[in-house]
Amino acid sequence: MSKQEAKGSIVLELIILILVAALVAVILIPGKIWKEQEQEKKTAHYNMMSIYEAEKYYKKLTGKFTTDPAELINTVRSDSNLIRKQKVVNYTRELMRNFNNYLASPYIKHIARIKKNIDQIVDDIESNNYHFRTIDEINNEANELKIQLGNFENSPEYPEFVRVLNYIDSLLQVRQTISDNTLQVNALKIAYITDSLQVYLKKVNPVVLKERWAPLSDRLEKFIKMIKHSELVRVTSVADRLEDFKKRVDDSFNQLQNIDINTEVEKINVLRQRLDEMYQRFLKDYNITSQLALNRLPEADSLIIHLTETNFYSPINDQRYKMIFDQDSQFVKIESPVLLDELKEKAQPIVDEINNLPFLNLMGQYVAMTDSVLKKANLVRRNFRKNTDLFIVYKELEDLQSRYQNLSIMEAYRNLADFVEITPKCESYSRIKELVEKGLTAAQIYDQVYAENVFTNLDSLHSDVQKKLNEFNELLLKIKKRNRRAKIETFEGEQRTLDSLLTAFKNAKDDQLLNNLKKIEKQLEDLYVFASEGKKIRVYGIFDKEIKNFGYIYKDVRSWEEEKKK
Repeated sequence: MSKQEAKGSIVLELIILILVAALVAVILIPGKIWKEQEQEKKTAHYNMMSIYEAEKYYKKLTGKFTTDPAELINTVRSDSNLIRKQKVVNYTRELMRNFNNYLASPYIKHIARIKKNIDQIVDDIESNNYHFRTIDEINNEANELKIQLGNFENSPEYPEFVRVLNYIDSLLQVRQTISDNTLQVNALKIAYITDSLQVYLKKVNPVVLKERWAPLSDRLEKFIKMIKHSELVRVTSVADRLEDFKKRVDDSFNQLQNIDINTEVEKINVLRQRLDEMYQRFLKDYNITSQLALNRLPEADSLIIHLTETNFYSPINDQRYKMIFDQDSQFVKIESPVLLDELKEKAQPIVDEINNLPFLNLMGQYVAMTDSVLKKANLVRRNFRKNTDLFIVYKELEDLQSRYQNLSIMEAYRNLADFVEITPKCESYSRIKELVEKGLTAAQIYDQVYAENVFTNLDSLHSDVQKKLNEFNELLLKIKKRNRRAKIETFEGEQRTLDSLLTAFKNAKDDQLLNNLKKIEKQLEDLYVFASEGKKIRVYGIFDKEIKNFGYIYKDVRSWEEEKKK
């Protein structure tokens, strides 16, 4: 009995362990998957931006684009302008690193902190003058404190401390405006100021300074209490701020007392020598250091500089990003390859279905015939340039022809024809998605047209064209009568063909056609959802991971940023 109980307890423990492991997995794995998805998206966007900026830069250098990653990388990386900018950034960062190390020295840092907070106390007192004036006692004390604080920072009793404060303030100004000056100017200023500062640092006596500050600190404390016990606490928080500033000054004076000045000054001197050495290096590299300091490269330059072979491949499927050029090679489109092959594979059966729609070929022939008629009319009127009537009728016919473009039924035909022709060979995911969306609208239009027999606009325009061609024919016959030798061919044959094609187009309706259109609508709708949302794949056995196309960059527009605006 005890053995059975032992076995049962072991099984129970195993079940508990399995359930705990499953619970942990359910909690942790989805978060891991989301992080992977987010990282893949960021990587894809970064890669596309890098390739795009490199292509633009390459075209600036060579006058063309390229699909060769090695050629692109080698060309842009060897460009002297980019190399120079990168050196400027490297020098600036090195200068700032040494400069910040100098300013981070405990001795320098606490003196700078003292000045900064005393200045903030003065500024806060001045900015609250409007409130202080409502209470004479507080107003008088505020004015007196400003004078005393000013005297403390500029007292002739300890000129070395005053000089140190001013030099440190100058150093902070250099750091704040580093990008406004060239590297050489910045390095020269820093070298000069730190050399001068080194002379006076040893002469500052923190103990004496703290004793001189103590009465001011006490007076500030009383002033803060005066404000806190007055009605001013309802309209301003100046007391709390002054208290914080004062505490920082007090703390810095306490810290200075604990510093071995001589040892600290020696350390500062080593840091100063590094800054001097940098200035000497800058003098030798004049072509670079005569440039304005630059903490970081502009985004485009940074992307180009750090472009590698890896950036050309998607983190999802390791396929190359699509690098598509306009026909005139004025613009380049960089696009994610993710799901492109699958989208085209899903689209091909729909292409075949649409291609087999009987009305599509009939409408194509009708459109081609209208174009042919206009070309023929143009040729005729050019042969008889002096005939004003012929010219007028031709221009009216040309206007009628342009109106075909505005008919929804014609736009639907063009969209279906584009979907059939472009999709199988298209290498742009976004373009196919656009074709799918337009194709869906086109299928819905033809479904409505044939279901309701609504051909009114097309019939009306067709009738107007035929009337205009009749006028054209009459003018041609008149010319023929005047000049029997002239080779003149009227448009009667084309007119009969147009009538025949339009009739066949309208009579293409049957139950099978309507069913096919409904089927195509559903297929295009499903395809558009896939193109927009991507798909999910099973990972870790029971969890789903989203796979999506990450968009494109074209004419400086990043598709993922445009989607956020919608």
